[in-house]
Amino acid sequence: MNALRALAIYVQALKKGMPIKRWILLGALIGPGAWCLFGLHYRRAFIRNVGAGACIWRP
Repeated sequence: MNALRALAIYVQALKKGMPIKRWILLGALIGPGAWCLFGLHYRRAFIRNVGAGACIWRP
């Protein structure tokens, strides 16, 4: 079951351009908790690159 979670995190990391090895390991170790951390990390990286005051259209 953990292998499926790691695979799902791998696919999401590829899509979002995140570091893959780190997220595969977290997905295998903590499972569903990695989804929350992944979303938080992606949002923080996005805001850091774009800026907090920017208006971005993401469909």
